This record gives sequence, C-alpha cells and structure tokens, in this order.
Amino acid sequence: MLKLAELTFREAARLARDRRSVVLLPLGAIEQHGPHLPLLVDWLGAEDLARRIAPHLSRAGYRPILAPALPYGVSTLAVSWGGTVSLSTRTLSRVIVEIVTALAHHGFRNFVLVNYQADPDHLRSMAAAHRALRRRRGIRVAVAGFAPGAKPPNAMLNDRVLALMRSRRPAREWHSGELETSLMLARAPRLVRRAVARRLRPVWVDVGERLRRGARSFEQLDRGRRGYFGSPALARAATGEKVMALRGRLIAREVLATLGR
Repeated sequence: MLKLAELTFREAARLARDRRSVVLLPLGAIEQHGPHLPLLVDWLGAEDLARRIAPHLSRAGYRPILAPALPYGVSTLAVSWGGTVSLSTRTLSRVIVEIVTALAHHGFRNFVLVNYQADPDHLRSMAAAHRALRRRRGIRVAVAGFAPGAKPPNAMLNDRVLALMRSRRPAREWHSGELETSLMLARAPRLVRRAVARRLRPVWVDVGERLRRGARSFEQLDRGRRGYFGSPALARAATGEKVMALRGRLIAREVLATLGR
C-alpha cells in the first residue's frame, strides 16, 4: 500500500487524478489501556485495520493510499488517567474535515475514516465530521471500524469475531481485555507487560449498559480503577492475528458497498 507522506508532490498529484485512488485516514487515541498495555493501542489498531482493509480494496480495483494517522482522539472516559491526551469533540471533527477537504482540493475523491477508538464522544465527533463531509459534492467518505451509530453485532464485534476468543464471556471483553491485548501481542509484543497481564484477573462489566445509564468515565464504569475490562491473561498473538484479518475482510465489504465496486 502506498503511503501518502512518502510520495513526492508530483506522485501525489498523479494519484489524486486517478479515480481509483482511495485515501485511508486512521483515527486513534493516546489513552490509558490498563496496567499492561501502552497508551498507543488505538493508534496502532487503526493503522493495522487500514492495512488489513487495503488488499481487499486493491482486489476490487482501487488504489489504497495510507494517510498519516491521527494519534490523538477524544478520550473523555480516560481523561483523568496518566498520559491520556483528549481533544475536544469540536477540535477532532474540525481536524478530520480539514484533512479530507485539503486532499479533496488536490483532486482525491474517495476517503475512508478508519477508526479504532470507541469512546462515545469520539464517535460523536466522527459523526459530526462525516455529516459535514457528506454535504460536499464530488467526494465519497466511508467509515471503517468503530463507527458512529453502529451497534453489535457489527464487523468489529459480531459473532464470528467473538467466536475466535478464548474468554468465557466474549461479549464482555472490551477495553484492554483479551482482544486488545491479543492485538498488541500480534503487532507490538515488546510493548506488552506480559508478567503484569498474566496476573490480571477478569473484570466483568456490562460497559454498554453503564454507558447508556450515563457513565462518563472509567472510574464510573469500574470503581476499582483497574483500567481494563475482560480477561487480558487469556490473550494470544494468534487470536489478535485472526481477529484483525477477519475484521479486515468484513469491513472491506462495508467500505466497498459505500464507495461502489
């Protein structure tokens, strides 16, 4: 897959004129991910998801181009935890719109916002950006990964994805649990504090229900301030590889349905 930042201006201009070109913009976050994972999980996850989607787009006739990821997102739930950087919803929305608009000005017409951050305020910010961009003529914008308004089952957390986990309660695996720990073991194993992860006992919280009831922070989701939900000790690199490959296939279908084959 081509990387936008590695192109010369002439190469970028040629690609912008090519109607097969599609720009993938990964959206992540810098936020706490428990005592065993680094702050960059969502950033890395968004880039990995973009790379998983790209081959499927290529086979459908598109030319995927990876834009530099946005490492910062809206992290309202984690804002009080060390190292977390949370933009305002208005700032993130404006940044997304301005990046896409700038590239559209040069001629790019197809865009995919590839998102790995599920904080409700982050998703609201994405929804606002998506609405603004849909009003602009001549461009098509798809959303991949955690998407505004999407509810399970979806390509990120459907029955096929859940079946790949070892957890006895896969529907309760959420932030920094088996899935995200597996992703990190597959993509950046040196950043996983494995000895810590092996000692972590499962934390079973119905996060979706608590969010619907008005929880606005991880402290309100879990008064124990453990910073993770699910069972990190069960994570395996093979699980992360299988899950991300499956997500890539499923999400690529959704993207192609939006962009058109």
